[in-house]
Amino acid sequence: MEETKSKREIALERRMALKDLCQSLELMVELGQLMPSDTKNGLLRQYYAMAGHKELHTFNEWKELGYHVKKGETAILFWGKPKATKEAKEAAKAAGQDEEKAKEDYFPLAYLFSQKQVSPIQEQA
Repeated sequence: MEETKSKREIALERRMALKDLCQSLELMVELGQLMPSDTKNGLLRQYYAMAGHKELHTFNEWKELGYHVKKGETAILFWGKPKATKEAKEAAKAAGQDEEKAKEDYFPLAYLFSQKQVSPIQEQA
């Protein structure tokens, strides 16, 4: 019987894959294959742009723009805005600090889709 992975295990695998990709992209910068960038997301943008993924939005952003993600498409992973973990928030609260200052180096995953992965929503008459 095949063991199913928990959502946490899947997320950890995705984070590790994204970290590995970012390390590879940093090596590509050293080899002169990519332009240097101040952020890892900047490197990721360059990398995906080489494959034609120029315009990136979340699922809901595409929906608001009048598009739907094609069936079977897989999101492109980026790093999200840093946020405080539950433990950091609790520690800040106990120390009487603002939770906003409790942000750690925890970057959640951001799931984006490109213009190559969407099509216009058809109006029904």
